[in-house]
Amino acid sequence: MSRALRSLPSNVTDTVRVLARLDGRLLNVEASRALTAEPFEDALPIREFFAWPGKRNYEGLWWSSTTKRHTGFESLLERQYLLSADHDPDVVGVSSQPLAILWPKGTQDAEGRRFRDHVPDFFVRLSNGDGRLVDVRRPDKAETHQFALTKALCDKIGWRYEVFTGLDEQVAHALTWLGGYRMDRYAPSSPEVAQHLVEAFTPATSLRAGVARAARSSGVQKDLVQANVLNLLFTGMLCTDLSQPLTMDSEVGAGMAVTR
Repeated sequence: MSRALRSLPSNVTDTVRVLARLDGRLLNVEASRALTAEPFEDALPIREFFAWPGKRNYEGLWWSSTTKRHTGFESLLERQYLLSADHDPDVVGVSSQPLAILWPKGTQDAEGRRFRDHVPDFFVRLSNGDGRLVDVRRPDKAETHQFALTKALCDKIGWRYEVFTGLDEQVAHALTWLGGYRMDRYAPSSPEVAQHLVEAFTPATSLRAGVARAARSSGVQKDLVQANVLNLLFTGMLCTDLSQPLTMDSEVGAGMAVTR
């Protein structure tokens, strides 16, 4: 199996090339629409995650309730992106540092700064089959020309492109709390139980009233019902307005718009 790279090779050609670790091989090809057929959501990190004493970035692994596996991150902002992607029902797959883009020799911006390569932070597979490359940066750290080059490449290949700069503070707070209930141990025991809980919030009602209704009709302990409901709020089967503080009085329903 190919290993993660410690450094990236130079591109001495006049075309953009893409490197990726897929299916035990190192893919090294010219960028084209043919890449849309490759399962980049299963790619292994193309380069090593570097660490050293005193490093300021916080890095680790995020366990995804969507993919049922760990995905690496190199900052708290990247972890926040993984949290939001895990909550997004349109996301069905995600990989970190999925590929390296090798820019053609001589690539530079208007000020003469050279651009040799770029490793996007994530690749996301959407439920309709589309792919998306994601770069995660604080707004004050945006790499304008690098991102413009990456977007143009995605347009050529047929992928979407996103620069994630962080969630709204209230949404981040609510999702972080709900994320504690994403684990399988908090999920309803069967699809039938999940559907029963959804029906308890149809039409939409307060979190308190819906939990009480579901507990009465099912005979299940209220604490367990509430944990199941919070799991469904995270996975998207139930929805609420996360731009507002989440309380027992929050309106919850099925099919409501999810606030990102």
